[in-house]
Amino acid sequence: DGSVLGQLGWPDMRLPIQYALLHPERPSTELPTWNPWETPTLTFEKPDEEAFPCLALAKESGRIGGTMPCVLNAANEEAANAFLRGEIGFLDIPRAVELAMGRHQPKDPTLDNLLEADAEARRNARSLEVTA
Repeated sequence: DGSVLGQLGWPDMRLPIQYALLHPERPSTELPTWNPWETPTLTFEKPDEEAFPCLALAKESGRIGGTMPCVLNAANEEAANAFLRGEIGFLDIPRAVELAMGRHQPKDPTLDNLLEADAEARRNARSLEVTA
Protein backbone atom coordinates (compact mmCIF):
# COMPACT_ATOMS: atom_id res chain seq x y z
CA ASP A 1 0.00 0.00 0.00
CA GLY A 2 3.05 2.30 -0.07
CA SER A 3 3.16 2.79 3.71
CA VAL A 4 6.50 3.48 5.36
CA LEU A 5 7.29 2.54 8.94
CA GLY A 6 10.15 4.17 10.79
CA GLN A 7 11.86 4.06 14.13
CA LEU A 8 12.85 7.48 15.41
CA GLY A 9 15.04 8.17 18.38
CA TRP A 10 18.09 9.93 19.69
CA PRO A 11 21.28 9.12 17.75
CA ASP A 12 22.78 6.81 20.35
CA MET A 13 24.04 3.31 19.54
CA ARG A 14 23.55 2.05 23.09
CA LEU A 15 19.90 1.19 22.42
CA PRO A 16 20.38 -0.92 19.27
CA ILE A 17 23.37 -2.63 20.89
CA GLN A 18 21.21 -3.42 23.93
CA TYR A 19 18.51 -4.84 21.65
CA ALA A 20 21.06 -6.99 19.82
CA LEU A 21 22.58 -8.35 23.02
CA LEU A 22 19.40 -8.91 25.02
CA HIS A 23 16.87 -9.94 22.33
CA PRO A 24 14.06 -10.83 22.84
CA GLU A 25 13.98 -8.95 26.15
CA ARG A 26 13.62 -5.16 26.01
CA PRO A 27 14.46 -3.80 29.46
CA SER A 28 13.85 -0.15 30.24
CA THR A 29 16.77 2.26 29.94
CA GLU A 30 17.88 5.62 31.25
CA LEU A 31 18.31 6.91 27.69
CA PRO A 32 16.34 10.01 26.69
CA THR A 33 13.22 9.51 24.62
CA TRP A 34 12.60 11.38 21.40
CA ASN A 35 9.80 13.94 21.50
CA PRO A 36 8.37 14.82 18.05
CA TRP A 37 6.95 18.11 19.34
CA GLU A 38 10.43 19.32 20.24
CA THR A 39 11.66 18.47 16.72
CA PRO A 40 8.65 19.30 14.57
CA THR A 41 10.37 19.21 11.16
CA LEU A 42 12.02 16.25 9.50
CA THR A 43 13.81 16.73 6.18
CA PHE A 44 14.66 13.85 3.89
CA GLU A 45 17.18 14.18 1.09
CA LYS A 46 18.55 11.59 -1.27
CA PRO A 47 22.06 10.66 -0.09
CA ASP A 48 24.97 11.59 -2.34
CA GLU A 49 26.66 8.23 -2.93
CA GLU A 50 29.58 9.88 -4.72
CA ALA A 51 30.30 11.96 -1.62
CA PHE A 52 29.64 8.94 0.63
CA PRO A 53 30.92 5.91 -1.33
CA CYS A 54 30.71 3.56 1.66
CA LEU A 55 26.93 3.97 1.60
CA ALA A 56 26.81 2.61 -1.96
CA LEU A 57 29.11 -0.24 -0.93
CA ALA A 58 26.87 -1.07 2.05
CA LYS A 59 23.80 -1.16 -0.18
CA GLU A 60 25.65 -3.39 -2.65
CA SER A 61 26.74 -5.78 0.10
CA GLY A 62 23.13 -6.02 1.27
CA ARG A 63 21.92 -6.77 -2.26
CA ILE A 64 24.57 -9.46 -2.71
CA GLY A 65 23.95 -10.96 0.72
CA GLY A 66 25.59 -14.10 2.04
CA THR A 67 28.99 -13.35 3.54
CA MET A 68 29.40 -10.01 1.71
CA PRO A 69 28.02 -7.80 4.55
CA CYS A 70 30.59 -9.44 6.86
CA VAL A 71 33.33 -8.54 4.37
CA LEU A 72 32.10 -4.95 4.21
CA ASN A 73 32.16 -4.66 8.01
CA ALA A 74 35.55 -6.31 8.52
CA ALA A 75 37.25 -4.30 5.76
CA ASN A 76 35.70 -1.08 7.05
CA GLU A 77 36.93 -1.79 10.60
CA GLU A 78 40.47 -2.51 9.36
CA ALA A 79 40.56 0.56 7.12
CA ALA A 80 39.11 2.86 9.79
CA ASN A 81 41.70 1.66 12.29
CA ALA A 82 44.48 2.16 9.72
CA PHE A 83 43.21 5.70 9.20
CA LEU A 84 43.19 6.37 12.95
CA ARG A 85 46.79 5.13 13.13
CA GLY A 86 47.71 7.54 10.31
CA GLU A 87 48.60 4.72 7.91
CA ILE A 88 46.06 5.61 5.20
CA GLY A 89 44.03 8.67 4.27
CA PHE A 90 40.34 9.04 5.06
CA LEU A 91 39.41 8.66 1.39
CA ASP A 92 41.30 5.35 1.30
CA ILE A 93 38.68 3.75 3.56
CA PRO A 94 36.15 3.13 0.75
CA ARG A 95 39.00 1.99 -1.53
CA ALA A 96 39.98 -0.66 1.01
CA VAL A 97 36.37 -1.80 1.44
CA GLU A 98 35.83 -1.94 -2.33
CA LEU A 99 39.07 -3.90 -2.76
CA ALA A 100 38.03 -6.48 -0.15
CA MET A 101 34.53 -6.80 -1.60
CA GLY A 102 35.91 -7.16 -5.13
CA ARG A 103 38.18 -10.03 -4.11
CA HIS A 104 35.46 -11.91 -2.21
CA GLN A 105 33.30 -14.71 -3.55
CA PRO A 106 30.14 -14.69 -1.39
CA LYS A 107 29.08 -17.88 0.33
CA ASP A 108 26.21 -18.92 2.57
CA PRO A 109 26.56 -17.10 5.90
CA THR A 110 27.43 -20.08 8.09
CA LEU A 111 29.60 -19.40 11.12
CA ASP A 112 32.66 -20.98 9.50
CA ASN A 113 32.14 -19.03 6.26
CA LEU A 114 31.65 -15.77 8.17
CA LEU A 115 34.83 -16.27 10.20
CA GLU A 116 36.76 -17.07 7.02
CA ALA A 117 35.27 -14.07 5.18
CA ASP A 118 36.09 -11.77 8.09
CA ALA A 119 39.74 -12.85 8.17
CA GLU A 120 40.06 -12.66 4.37
CA ALA A 121 38.52 -9.17 4.25
CA ARG A 122 40.85 -7.90 6.97
CA ARG A 123 43.90 -9.25 5.07
CA ASN A 124 42.68 -7.65 1.84
CA ALA A 125 41.97 -4.31 3.52
CA ARG A 126 45.43 -4.33 5.11
CA SER A 127 47.01 -4.96 1.71
CA LEU A 128 45.87 -1.48 0.66
CA GLU A 129 47.78 0.00 3.61
CA VAL A 130 51.02 -1.45 2.26
CA THR A 131 50.45 -0.05 -1.23
CA ALA A 132 49.01 3.33 -0.16
